[in-house]
Amino acid sequence: MKKRLLLLSSVLVALVALGSTSITTEAKNSPKVIEVGKDTKTITQAIEAAESGDTILVPARVYKEQLYIDQEKSGITIKGENGTILDGSGIKPGRNTGTMVYINASNVTIENLEITGLYINKPSAKVAPIGIEVGESSCNVTISRCKIHDMGCKYVDDSENYNAHGILVSSDPDDNRHPISNIDILNCELYNLNLGQSETIAINGYVKGFEISGNYIHDCDNIGIDAIGYEHSTKNKNDTAKRGSIHDNTVVNISSDPATNVTYDCKCAGGIYVDGGQDIDIYDNFVMNCDIGIEVSCEHKGKNTRDINVTNNTLVNNDGYAGISIGGSDRRNGTAVDCRFSRNTVLNSENSCMVVQNASDATNVVENNLFIAANDAKVYSETLGRKSHGNTIKDNLANKNIQSGSNNQVINIDSVVVDDKNQLVTVETDAFITNNSSDSTVLPGGVED
Repeated sequence: MKKRLLLLSSVLVALVALGSTSITTEAKNSPKVIEVGKDTKTITQAIEAAESGDTILVPARVYKEQLYIDQEKSGITIKGENGTILDGSGIKPGRNTGTMVYINASNVTIENLEITGLYINKPSAKVAPIGIEVGESSCNVTISRCKIHDMGCKYVDDSENYNAHGILVSSDPDDNRHPISNIDILNCELYNLNLGQSETIAINGYVKGFEISGNYIHDCDNIGIDAIGYEHSTKNKNDTAKRGSIHDNTVVNISSDPATNVTYDCKCAGGIYVDGGQDIDIYDNFVMNCDIGIEVSCEHKGKNTRDINVTNNTLVNNDGYAGISIGGSDRRNGTAVDCRFSRNTVLNSENSCMVVQNASDATNVVENNLFIAANDAKVYSETLGRKSHGNTIKDNLANKNIQSGSNNQVINIDSVVVDDKNQLVTVETDAFITNNSSDSTVLPGGVED
């Protein structure tokens, strides 16, 4: 006890001896705004000067720059004015110079940049022009109100070795301990992209948590939005895009027509595609004039796409192949399980409203949809015999017979009017329809919500 009292007395004496001596620590700098052209000459210099929390303002003009944001620059925002353009014309894409904006960082926002002009002029198995790429173990990245257009591949040879992306989010689980996570791609416009065998927006591999919403994707020569699994490795279970939502997007005029895309021999590009992804909700989208409206599939044998909800989408004249397609395209591909399609309105004037390929599981449920097959189009097709049987097809409405499932009903449809500007489909019918169509379907004949 005496020793403790002595120690306490010593501490008190020491405090008294310090008197009014002040103890200070260096405060962290407050977030600042860096304006390109005023505070720095280039965007790259602004990134080099930025610290976490800083915002880089980029005035409207053309910039001949490629941007790299690494982990040391986590926490920054790059915000362009209307008319801020990153121009890749004149830049020769290489293995390390193929991307206009590369992000390997966390808590980063890219807003209101226009990206264009980066082309590859010959086939390459290693080089792919990319507008914005998110890589490695990035997290909490937002890409908002960006415009990416007129870039990709200049086809000069009949070769499959052409690839390009508008936006790519990709991580190989064999190379990265942690996934890319919490990625938002919001209110962007992507168009006039020559993509070869790749996609406009791709979420590929070890990615957990993403939202693709409010985007306008049009006039591209391959897939609009793709959530991919098992492309890096079929042996690593983590190599799959999962826990995502794809909603409120407009996807128009997407086709891999061989007349314009030399890497394909078919019109088979999906407006929205899940290839090996898991746990993804696809809803409230408007998809028109694509080869396939929405495809849920898996291209890798022994693997599957799992737990996909496709709800309340409006799919119009996706006549290259199908309005909705499920399962791998042949027996050598993978399958789909635990996938649900409900309250979608599907209008096709050629081929089929719905095609079932390599998918044969009762957990795949197609119910309460409205299928309208105009002209010689079919409502429903199965392409692989027994490999296409066994799914649950029930309680759908269509203007032609669905030769599968139970409680599907044929209704009379007098006319259909598509208002693509307002994304509405007006159906004249005497049927009393309840809970069997998308919210963008107008049914004057009587609807019960």
